[in-house]
Amino acid sequence: MVSRRSFLKAIPWAPLLGFPRSFRFLPLELTDAGRAAAPSFALTDFRLTPHYPAKSPLDDVFRHVLPGSDEYVTEKYALEIMPLLADWARELKTLPPALEAAAKFLGVSVEGAALRSTEEILVRSGNGIEVVRGQFASSVVSGRDRFLEEIKAYFSHMARVETAEFEILAIEEAANSPLTLKVEILYTLIGMRTDTGREQRIGKWLTQWSRDESKSWRAIKWKAVQETISRGRGPIFVDVTANALGGAESYRHQMLRSVDEWRTVLDSACGIDIYGNNGVAVGDFDNDGLDDIYVCQPAGLPNRLYRNRGGGTFEDVTEEAGLGVLDATACALFADFENKGIEDLLVVCNSGPLLFLNQGNGRFAIKREAFLFEHPPQGIFTHAAIADYDRDGRLDLYFCLYNYYLGLEQYHYPAPYFDARNGPPNFLFHNEGSAKFRDRTEASGMNVDNDRYSFACAWGDHNGNGWPDLYVANDFGRNNLYRNNGDGTFTAISQEAGVEDVGAGMGACWFDFDNDGNQDIYVADMWSAAGIRVSQQKVFQEKEPENIRALYRQHARGNALYHNLGNGHFENVSSPARVDMGHWAWSSDAWDFDHDGYPDLYVANGYISGADHRDLGS
Repeated sequence: MVSRRSFLKAIPWAPLLGFPRSFRFLPLELTDAGRAAAPSFALTDFRLTPHYPAKSPLDDVFRHVLPGSDEYVTEKYALEIMPLLADWARELKTLPPALEAAAKFLGVSVEGAALRSTEEILVRSGNGIEVVRGQFASSVVSGRDRFLEEIKAYFSHMARVETAEFEILAIEEAANSPLTLKVEILYTLIGMRTDTGREQRIGKWLTQWSRDESKSWRAIKWKAVQETISRGRGPIFVDVTANALGGAESYRHQMLRSVDEWRTVLDSACGIDIYGNNGVAVGDFDNDGLDDIYVCQPAGLPNRLYRNRGGGTFEDVTEEAGLGVLDATACALFADFENKGIEDLLVVCNSGPLLFLNQGNGRFAIKREAFLFEHPPQGIFTHAAIADYDRDGRLDLYFCLYNYYLGLEQYHYPAPYFDARNGPPNFLFHNEGSAKFRDRTEASGMNVDNDRYSFACAWGDHNGNGWPDLYVANDFGRNNLYRNNGDGTFTAISQEAGVEDVGAGMGACWFDFDNDGNQDIYVADMWSAAGIRVSQQKVFQEKEPENIRALYRQHARGNALYHNLGNGHFENVSSPARVDMGHWAWSSDAWDFDHDGYPDLYVANGYISGADHRDLGS
């Protein structure tokens, strides 16, 4: 008897045969002669429409809920103004300064303050990078033509604009007749300078808009209030992915295709989904002194191990190594769990961890029953972190879990949204030796506050005593800090230490950002212009006490940097340090990329967003 998997692998269009739900083909493509193009069964020549396992009952409702149809009337106005700014942004990337696009929304008598800074205060300079903050004059130019000249002068040094983003951070009604709005705009402009250098400008404009008799919006006031300018003499980093991995067939045929594309051709029974929170592990598995890469993948796509060949290129050795895991994989970690001098591989799948022991010959062998759970896991595994928490010379593990298993249903939001306490428990595992790990969650005291939606964890040393402490970033609520007591137990000190601010925690890292000898904590959260805009309005949750309203607002304010004061307490310095706006941040890490002696932050962000112009948060 031939297995279903073997049968499906034998033919290139096998996913069609095993697709469990209805599907439809896109229309045939017509050639210039009007004839239907010849059909092909290559996967790139046709598409199936992917479907969720279950349709949300709210989908039909959301189609009828337009911004401004509720008490947040100004959201309707934001929806009308954003396309005007988006058109300008699009034209800026074609040919700056795109004056025709700007003229469409500028009032004839617009009053515009100077956009160019009159003074630049140096923040830092060195290693090919200069950062300054602009100071602006209070002088005003009146009239559209004169203000367009100001815009032209502002962009005169930029030969090409590669990124132009405008976000409305705040909007409020200033007058009723005619309808006038105060609008705060955050802008990000990145591109090439005329002197061949690169430049990034991030700042805020305070504007006023008025709606005329034709119900068209016109900007009547425009003022620059802050701007940070970063300049580089040339590219700081160069993308070498294609050169490094282009020789591997799996890179060309698997990695270069999007998750959306794979969802149209894979049998959905494999469980592939749109949430692409899959990690990457780096380690030297063959002890040749070169870092190798293990890439985690969504369900149905094999994870890949790329061996560093030296000279800047990699080869795919997945099959030889025995690491082509097909389960949805959240993350992976290289580490020597047996103290034998070679790195093993921990693969954290949604359904649980897998331990692959390095055989020393380029191959790995799975260790069965490596993890002895006191209680069966109840949710989806999302992350893991390694440390020798009891300093016995063996590496231990902590696992994060997210929402409870939901079967084929869609994502469920917890309640209350701002302080969820109904998540599955995480696990602390002690390394017993011989590649055996025992559940010490309860025995260690880590079951305290162990009921949240955990996305990520990181070991650090908050008090400098040499014992690893643990920080856990949670979604929909408060974060956790567990102090290591040095006797195999931990104490939850999140609140007293000042690091349990609510938020959409998705990543965490420890680093000493000010070089004062104390480890600080950076948490990747969610920054949303629409969330900031709505949560600041008076009508937002107006029946709730102010402390509850503040919890909601915190969810949209972005990433958090906790400065270690050295006395057991931390201070949130995200805003003054200007590291809060990280968009929809999934993870972060720190290293000194410019070799100036101070660690820098890198934040990975992004989210799936369709072409729906009603989505103000995209």
